[in-house]
Amino acid sequence: MLKNYLKIALRTLWKNKLFSLVNILGLGLAIPFALLALLQLQGAFETDNFHPNSDRIYRIITDEVARDGGVIPYASSPYLLAEQLENNYACVEISAKVVRDFGWELSNQLKTLRVNCLYVEPDFFKIFGFPLAKGTLPVEPNSLVLSHEAAERFFGDVNPVGKTLEHPTYGMLTISGVLKPYKKQTQFRSDVMVSLATYDQHNPDARKAQSWGDYKAHTFVRLNPGARPEALEQAIGEVARKINPTLASAKKSNRFHKQALSEISPSRAELRNNPYVDSMQDIYFNFAIPLMILLLAGFNYTNLTLARSLSRSREVGVRKVMGAVRRQLILQFICEAIVIALLALVVGLGCLSLMRQFIHVQWVTWEVDNQMSIWLAFVLFAVFLGFVAGMLPAWILSGFQPVQVLKGTLVPAALGRINFRKVLIVVQFVVTIGFIFQIGHMYNQFNYMATENENFNRKGIFNVSLADNNYQLLRDEISMNKQVEQIGLTSLAFGGVAAEYAIKSHKEDENTSTYYYAVDAGFVENMKLQFLAGENLPATTSDSAGHFVVINEKAVEKLRLGTPREAIGKSIFLNNEPDLQVVGVVRNFCHYNYQYAIEPLVFRYNPSQFRLLSVKTTDPISQDAFLAQVQAIWKQHYPYQEMGYSWYEQELYDRYYPAEDMKMMGMASIVIWVIAVLGLLGMVTYSTEKRYKEIGIRKVMGASVMEVVRTLSWSFLKLLLIAGLIALPVGYISGVFFVSLFTFHAGLNYGLMTLSMGLVLLVALSSIGYYTTRAALMNPVESLRSE
Repeated sequence: MLKNYLKIALRTLWKNKLFSLVNILGLGLAIPFALLALLQLQGAFETDNFHPNSDRIYRIITDEVARDGGVIPYASSPYLLAEQLENNYACVEISAKVVRDFGWELSNQLKTLRVNCLYVEPDFFKIFGFPLAKGTLPVEPNSLVLSHEAAERFFGDVNPVGKTLEHPTYGMLTISGVLKPYKKQTQFRSDVMVSLATYDQHNPDARKAQSWGDYKAHTFVRLNPGARPEALEQAIGEVARKINPTLASAKKSNRFHKQALSEISPSRAELRNNPYVDSMQDIYFNFAIPLMILLLAGFNYTNLTLARSLSRSREVGVRKVMGAVRRQLILQFICEAIVIALLALVVGLGCLSLMRQFIHVQWVTWEVDNQMSIWLAFVLFAVFLGFVAGMLPAWILSGFQPVQVLKGTLVPAALGRINFRKVLIVVQFVVTIGFIFQIGHMYNQFNYMATENENFNRKGIFNVSLADNNYQLLRDEISMNKQVEQIGLTSLAFGGVAAEYAIKSHKEDENTSTYYYAVDAGFVENMKLQFLAGENLPATTSDSAGHFVVINEKAVEKLRLGTPREAIGKSIFLNNEPDLQVVGVVRNFCHYNYQYAIEPLVFRYNPSQFRLLSVKTTDPISQDAFLAQVQAIWKQHYPYQEMGYSWYEQELYDRYYPAEDMKMMGMASIVIWVIAVLGLLGMVTYSTEKRYKEIGIRKVMGASVMEVVRTLSWSFLKLLLIAGLIALPVGYISGVFFVSLFTFHAGLNYGLMTLSMGLVLLVALSSIGYYTTRAALMNPVESLRSE
């Protein structure tokens, strides 16, 4: 029976080549995104499955219980818990704590890169499978190991062991080793693993009794061979009972739970402080866009199948007269849909292979360990997709009655008084235009972040990393170049994570956090910062210049210094140093993250902290020629050291514009667009084919080609106009919501919205116009020959 169903399905597909092609291409373009989501799902279940003795490894998670009974679950735990468990309970063979820190940037003088950071202790490497490729483990304060990839990014093929990287706040960090490449699917994803002694040095309160109420560490234990997990549960319960009295003043208590390593990902519960662990909600979200694209492709199948209901009605009538029951007809139509889905799977796998070649997004999982299960999942998914897409048309088509077929009273399938096929076309184009609007909003904001010059100037700036503090001769010789307008000095260029200092306006006040840059007057002028009051830092190089600071409006507000003009001449304290005098106030601007709220900012002249030459060049300039000239000067001073440099405008574009992510989203929008146009194309083609005789009669009666085209096109044009009217407010609301996520934004780009919708509608109208014109130009003799 199944063999006969397959034969009939293949014959039907071959007979209706155009509609089969539209359906296969539509589903084939949609399937790769669903396959990617399936890969992400399996990757989540394979997270951290490469560690030795993983069946004996547990993570301790925490419930913070308020006095009123409220519970806040954390994936982390108190800093002191690991030592308590290892020192006092025999079931624990070894324990380790891990602290994650975000927002790190490190510099090797040649380049500054964002990195993921973990603080770890030596026992961490005994529990988990992160072997060293070279060097030693990070034990001493201010030491770290690099991942294999981070070592290549910073140093290329050069051995980095023994070299240093600079943190804007923590200073120089020595590289003690490099890790071997390890699997991407891990909650310990990091570029640098820093010694826990470094964390202890900068966080002395972490080992005090009150730290039992903080949950900054992740505690892992490995049980002794033969130890029962219940013994660990008893141990952490006993620890909780011991330390909870110390939390009475905070009006809370702790409950600890064990969590097997294999149960951490994907996370079934909402846990705070659980980075790089996929939650089930994340997985559901990952399926949202693929599901939307598949729904659109499924609409195409349903739409075209229902549109062809008249031509299939004779088949249904004949088969029912011959004794076929409805169940057999439903199986036949579902079999056809599944065959189409399996053929689309072949197309989708080809598209997935192409995507892998051209899209390099770090968060995407392209490979999984269990290949057999993922291939089985792909096939089952295609079968399920075919079943779902074919169920509604199969149910409707199998319900035709032979009497209706013989009387000719059937019409193309509709639901209620609104033609279902028209609703599907409108929905497709609303989703298509709305999705493209959202991509446009994202592009507009990211492009603004990558290219704007309103907050600070980035044009014509050539940055050079300083090799040491003896930069005066180098600066003077570069300044003699005719293409150099001015040279400034800074501890860090804008766009990176600045150092965080403490400020206050009176000695007895509490400290307020501020971002800090060591700069000279030339750098402030190069960045073209707007002064609201006062003046720039003194141009002198004397020590007295270090007693003056320039601050932003937010710092004036936080320190309660009055208006910007009233703040001039007042004193502030920076890191509890002797009072410094405010000589200028600049307008608030974004120096780092466009999404973050505005924070206080302090500029101070401090030559010992200068790490960068900011060279302002004339416009226009030959970048290659200028670079060669500066490199020649550099070689005179540092013949054995490579010069670190960047053209600031390009550096910030690369930093702020997520090219690979936008490429992925752009590909999704193109696929949605193509699917919608394919569906419309199929409907127009089928509609014109069904009206060939009507077209012939109209032309014989004297209708012109334009009149025929207008008659054939109007029903589809109305649908496109309705879709556009619905999509416009949807796109506007989504855009307003998106830009509200950013403190500094470009607003909505109405021109881009108009262009996006215009392109979608233009292609759709062109498709309609082409096929209706071709039908209108057909010789009426041919269409009426059979009459």
